[in-house]
Amino acid sequence: MSDDSSQQGLFGTRARFVVLLLVVLCLTSVWSNILTFNFAVICMNPEVDELEKAHISRRDADDSDEDDFRKNSTIFNDTIIDKMMKERISFTSQQQTYAISIVAVAAILANFPVIFLVNRFGVRRVFGIGGLLSAITTILIPFGIRFGYPYFLALRFLQGLAFAANLPAIGAFCARWAYHKQNGLFIASTVAYLQLAPGFTNPISGPICEHLGWPSVFYLHGCVGLVLFIIYGFFYRNNPGKHPFVGDIEKNKIGREKPIHEGKKAAQRVPYGAILSTPAIWAVWIAAIGSFSVVNLIFLYSPTYMSKVLGYSISHSGFTSALGPLAQAAMKVSVGGVSDKIRFMSEVNKLRMFNSIAIFGSFFFLIVLSFVDPKYSTICVLLFGTASGIIGANTGGFFRAAPILSKQYSHFVTGNISLAITVTMVIVPFIVNAIVKENRADEWRMVFCILGGFMAITNVIFVLLVKGEPCEWTESNPHKNIISPIKTIPKEMESTTESAFSHVDHMENDHQKKVFSVLNYSN
Repeated sequence: MSDDSSQQGLFGTRARFVVLLLVVLCLTSVWSNILTFNFAVICMNPEVDELEKAHISRRDADDSDEDDFRKNSTIFNDTIIDKMMKERISFTSQQQTYAISIVAVAAILANFPVIFLVNRFGVRRVFGIGGLLSAITTILIPFGIRFGYPYFLALRFLQGLAFAANLPAIGAFCARWAYHKQNGLFIASTVAYLQLAPGFTNPISGPICEHLGWPSVFYLHGCVGLVLFIIYGFFYRNNPGKHPFVGDIEKNKIGREKPIHEGKKAAQRVPYGAILSTPAIWAVWIAAIGSFSVVNLIFLYSPTYMSKVLGYSISHSGFTSALGPLAQAAMKVSVGGVSDKIRFMSEVNKLRMFNSIAIFGSFFFLIVLSFVDPKYSTICVLLFGTASGIIGANTGGFFRAAPILSKQYSHFVTGNISLAITVTMVIVPFIVNAIVKENRADEWRMVFCILGGFMAITNVIFVLLVKGEPCEWTESNPHKNIISPIKTIPKEMESTTESAFSHVDHMENDHQKKVFSVLNYSN
C-alpha cells in the first residue's frame, strides 16, 4: 500500500492540476488588485441622482405608496447618501491617467530585475513575495487615498512592481510542471488570468460599493490575495520532483521531453545573447505587442465606449464589459486544449493558424463594428464581444510558441511578454486621447482601424518568422540528454524504462550514463 501511495501521491496522478488551479487563482488575484481602482473610482464620487433613481425603481417594484416612499427616501438620504458624502473622493482625468500609467511604468522598470530574481531564487519565492506585496498594498490603498495623492501613487507603484512577476511565473511554472502533451492547456489556463480578473472584479465590485462603500472593494480583494498567497507559499514547489504530493508516476510523466536536471548553477546560465539574436523569439514579442494593443484597448475603454457611444448606463456598461473578457478566457482554455489534440498539422502551422485566427478575426469584427450605426447597440455589443473573445485564440499562437522555443529558459522569453502588456498599457491611452475628443463613432472608428491594422501587421511578421521546435541554444549545455518519448520504447522495455527514470536522480554519474546509453540504444 505504501508503494502504491509513493507511486501515485496524495492526488493520484493529478497533483499538477491542483497546482495549476492555485497558480491561476494567484495570478488572477494580482491583476484583480490592479483593476479595483478602475471600478472603485466610479463609487468614490457617486451621482446622488442615480442613487435616488435606483431607490425609486425599487419603490416602484414593491408598489409602495407615495407616503411610504417619502419616509423611506428620508431614511435613504440620512444613511447611505450621508455615508457616501463623507467618503467622496474626486480625481481629475489627469490624475486617473497617472494612476493607471504608474502601474505600467513600475512593471516595466521591474521586468528584467524580476526575471533575474526568478532565475536566481526560483518562482516560488519571487512570485510569492510579489503576491503578498500586491495584497498588502491593495488593503492600504484606501488609507493612501485619504492621506494624499502621492501616497496613493506610491501604493499603485508597488502594485506594478508585484505585477511584473506574473509572466515570468507563468513561464517558469509551465516549463517545470506541464506534461509535454498538455503544454497548450497549461499555457492557456495560466494566461487566462488576464480575462478572469475583470470577469471576477467587475460584477462583484458594484454590489460591494453599493452596500459597503468603495473602500471595501480594496479590502476584499486584498484579503483574498493574502489567503491565496499564504496557501501558495506552503503548497507550491519550484520542482515537481520535490513536491510531497507528487508521486513517482506523475513525476516521470512530467519529466518526459524535458532536459535532465542540471543543477542550480547550470540552470542559471541563461544565454541572453543567443536568445536576443533569434528572429523567432522577436516574432513572439512583436506579436504580443500587437495583440495587447487591442486587448488593453478592450480592457481599459470598453465601459467608456458602451456608455458614451452606445448610450448604456454605467451599471449596464460595467456588466457588459465583463462579458468580452470572460468570452476571451473561454476561448483561451478551449484553444489550449484543442491545440494539444491536433495531430494532423505540424507545430509551426498550428502556431500560425491559431495566431492568425485570433488577430485577423478580431481585426475583422472591429472593422465591422466601426461601420455599424451606434443606434443598433445590441449588434454593436455582440460585435465588440466577438472581437474581444476571438482574440483569446492567441493562446495557441505566440503564447504557446514562447515555451516551445525557449524550453528551460521560458521564464525569460515569456517574462518579456509582460513588457508588451505594460508598454501598450502606457501607449494605448495616448493614442485614444489624441484621437477621441468627443466620443463620436467616427473617432472610435479611427482608433479601431489604427490599432487593429497594427495588430494585423504584427501577425504577418509572426507567421513569417516563428518556428515550431526548440531553438538550438536550449540544447547548448553539455548535459543535454533528453528523455525519449515513451512511444518509441518497445513494450517489453516499458517497465525497465519506468524503473530507470524513477531512480535516475539517485544514481551516480557513471551509472547514470550507462542507463541512458542502454535506453538510447534501444531506441
